[in-house]
Amino acid sequence: MHESHLIEPIIKGISEHAKKEGANSVSKVRLKVGALTGVKEDSFKETFAVLAKGTPLEDAELELTFFPGTRIEVVSFDVE
Repeated sequence: MHESHLIEPIIKGISEHAKKEGANSVSKVRLKVGALTGVKEDSFKETFAVLAKGTPLEDAELELTFFPGTRIEVVSFDVE
């Protein structure tokens, strides 16, 4: 799970923002992922699902868009 160090801050940041907005859950997360990060889509999604358990993102759909780059960006997320 080499993606853990990439995913944990994303989950933490989105969870904190969602709580501040009074949201109970996050239904969808859209990320732009740099192809040079070495992230594999299936592995990233599996790790995200494991790390999101017990957080507002537990049942969130994860949408990844790859681009030539070296970073991961949160594009948007939907709260309920």
